[in-house]
Amino acid sequence: MKKVFLTEKIHKDAVAFLQEHAEVVQGESTDAAYIVEHAAECDAILVRSAKITGEMMAQLPNLKVAAKHGIGVDNIDVAAATEKGILVVNAPFSNLNAVAEHSLMLILALAKHTVLMDRKTREGSFAYRNSLPNLELKGKTLGLLGFGRIARMLAEKVSGLGMRVLASDPYGDPALARELSTELVSQDVLVAESDFISIHVPLMESTNKMVNAEFLSKMKKTACIVNASRGPVVDEEALCEALKNGEIAGAGLDVFDPEPPKDDNPLFEMDNVIVSPHNAALTEEALLAMAMDSSTGIIDYLEGRRPEFPVNPKVLD
Repeated sequence: MKKVFLTEKIHKDAVAFLQEHAEVVQGESTDAAYIVEHAAECDAILVRSAKITGEMMAQLPNLKVAAKHGIGVDNIDVAAATEKGILVVNAPFSNLNAVAEHSLMLILALAKHTVLMDRKTREGSFAYRNSLPNLELKGKTLGLLGFGRIARMLAEKVSGLGMRVLASDPYGDPALARELSTELVSQDVLVAESDFISIHVPLMESTNKMVNAEFLSKMKKTACIVNASRGPVVDEEALCEALKNGEIAGAGLDVFDPEPPKDDNPLFEMDNVIVSPHNAALTEEALLAMAMDSSTGIIDYLEGRRPEFPVNPKVLD
């Protein structure tokens, strides 16, 4: 019987599905040495946040497929997997709505100063309501850094709010942009004209610290930035300085660099920053979809069927 190793816990329905087709080994640690030891005889690995490196793959002789519980596969060495003939699958449609909704929530919370107003009200500072006016999104400009599936879903969600929507993406589809009443523009135009910038790019060498001191210095002083993609896309030190110096008005962050963030992260002390613990995709609906899609990809491949979402289809060919 085939063996599937789970680096972290997944939705119980997906575990039950896997158990109908394979022996499931539940991991208790994301430490590399632990994974190598306990997944040594496994045919498949399903990961959430754990890292699977080429070095680890070399020590897993039975490994045929690695699945990502979600979209981004930056924690799996896809190049090494391809070289070793190991298929990588993911769940690219499973959490789109969840992340788009969370991004919109952060934008609204920044516009309405929701967290700060909540705290002041609880502290008895009711009069504070006159100290910091809220913003209306109608007439404001939303800039989408990246125009992939999540960004496009966010553009659709704000369509009824009366916002102008810009997007910067070298691979952006003009037809899709027109359909979503979105203007494809250069990054410089997006940065200069947006009142809110929402980041939706994958983490790769070209996007690492894409949002740096220079990027932030070109934003409106009244603008806010939202990141629910990957922490390293933003230079946190530069972001802290920009917020302290009033170069930008606020930030909404669901991701950090590193993760988990350090307890003394200076962003946590700022009233104009709203944070969440990388839980944008962790809705009940998305957790089930991510687990089922990634599990289905594993079983399809192990049972000789072509998975629906291969990341490195070269292995199949």
